[in-house]
Amino acid sequence: MRKRVTVAIVGRPNVGKSTLFNRILHRREAVVHDEPGVTRDRHAGATTWAGRAFYVVDTGGLVPGAREGMPSLVRESAMIAITEADVLVLVTDSTTSITLLDREVAQILQKSRKPVVLAVNKTEEPSRVFQATEFYALGLGDPVAISALHGTSTGELLDRIVAVMPADTPDEIESDAELRIAIVGRPNVGKSSLLNALVGEPRALVSEVPGTTRDSVDSRVLWHGHTIDLVDTAGLRRHARMKDAIDVFASLRTMRSIERADVCLLLVDATEPITNMDTRIGGYIHKAGKGMVVCFNKWDAIEKDSHTTSKFKRDFARDFAFATYAPTIFISALEGQRIHKPLEVAWQVGEARAVRIPTPQLNKAVHEAVGRRPPRHHAGGTGTIKYALQADVRPPRFALYVNNPDFFDRSYVRYLSNALRTSFAFPGSVLRFELRPSPAGRKGSRAHERVVAPVDESDEGDEA
Repeated sequence: MRKRVTVAIVGRPNVGKSTLFNRILHRREAVVHDEPGVTRDRHAGATTWAGRAFYVVDTGGLVPGAREGMPSLVRESAMIAITEADVLVLVTDSTTSITLLDREVAQILQKSRKPVVLAVNKTEEPSRVFQATEFYALGLGDPVAISALHGTSTGELLDRIVAVMPADTPDEIESDAELRIAIVGRPNVGKSSLLNALVGEPRALVSEVPGTTRDSVDSRVLWHGHTIDLVDTAGLRRHARMKDAIDVFASLRTMRSIERADVCLLLVDATEPITNMDTRIGGYIHKAGKGMVVCFNKWDAIEKDSHTTSKFKRDFARDFAFATYAPTIFISALEGQRIHKPLEVAWQVGEARAVRIPTPQLNKAVHEAVGRRPPRHHAGGTGTIKYALQADVRPPRFALYVNNPDFFDRSYVRYLSNALRTSFAFPGSVLRFELRPSPAGRKGSRAHERVVAPVDESDEGDEA
């Protein structure tokens, strides 16, 4: 399949590029804030207009002369987006007229020899629409006066974009990826390095400064004939350490990335003890019902002996008691050690989440487990499981029809969960259960009429 058209939104800092990006996609995808330089990574989304399907890429504020520090990294990332794009949209600001940076960015786009559409933003007032004409001086053709905030003339802008798209680009929408993987963890544990190693190009910014990634970054890879979407996310930190609203928005974006994912790769820094924030993030994944693979990164920096791996696994089992089902792997994203394992194990987890157990096999496993350890006498009665069925997948959810849900506590649900894992595995996936009164149990007491809400196999993650 030929590459779908990519449209890159570029410009100097704080001209409204992310606001326009959100407007085009009809949803809040990029972090928007008045502080210049908020958008650092490239951020992409798919959309359609006038029957054409294309990607839109938001970029950080381009400062052509930047040679060091974060502005230099943002410049490098924006230049990659310009190189990859088929159509470029230069966003300027009518409230400041043409600046030296506008001229320098315009020259860069002209040298790219790609179609460029000029958008003059923040023209809410009629007088600013007239002022937009001065941007003819940039030499990029007719400017389109828009208000990304209010949506004024953005349709006209999209018409102009579609008009200059390559004619040989197919219009069909690409099929969804077979698996969506979110790379999550604390700041500076190597998430962007892992993404770059898996993709094979500098797709995300890599820096020693914690918190470099503020938005989630999507990349699609082909792995053994399968399409996988990889999402690098901003590092989650304690609320007390969120210095401004931008960090809050980035954390919310990361949480949404977890919700949208099938499997999460939780990166833990092997050079440091497991922290409360590591387990808190694991708790988010657990409660969201997503697949989980724990990757101990920076394994190359660890002095090892024959007991090192066992010690790390014991520490993980202690601190992640609610998610001992999660596979653990040991990698070095920077050095490329065992870099093939994350996708391999994540794919196995994704497949396990979709497994549906035939009802006869499920009931056999449940009744054998009950035979080994019957429910204890509880609250005036003893629990009896009439039959079981699998109600859903992703994550696997089981309905247990019982004489009285009140006769079963969480410890027994955990026991049944472990028994099912022994019989059917389910690596990396939380199991959920519903305790439902059997038809025969509805007679008599009103207590038998209620259905217990789905519960996880373990409740240790509830406070995460």
